[in-house]
Amino acid sequence: MPEKLYTRWLDDRTFIHVEFLTIRGRIVSFVVRLMTQLSDRWINVVRYDTAHGLPHRDILDQHGRVIRKDWLTNTTFEEALTQAKNDLVQNYESYIEKFQAE
Repeated sequence: MPEKLYTRWLDDRTFIHVEFLTIRGRIVSFVVRLMTQLSDRWINVVRYDTAHGLPHRDILDQHGRVIRKDWLTNTTFEEALTQAKNDLVQNYESYIEKFQAE
């Protein structure tokens, strides 16, 4: 069961962290986190994962609480992982802006 993980920096205070597990070449679980630096600590802003058996996106507050959950229905884990990475890379500035406004 190969586990893969990597970090992709988006700017000097923001990165995405990607982890996924495959069995026989198929993704069986993943988590993709958008992280930003707030004061002296790293905060998770948005998280895509496969907890609960279905891919979904969690929008988090500054205390790490889920304030919105969006289910990715009719999406394979492979498709959801690609969507998660693309969304966070393309829209991270908007996510950070909304996060800091709360």
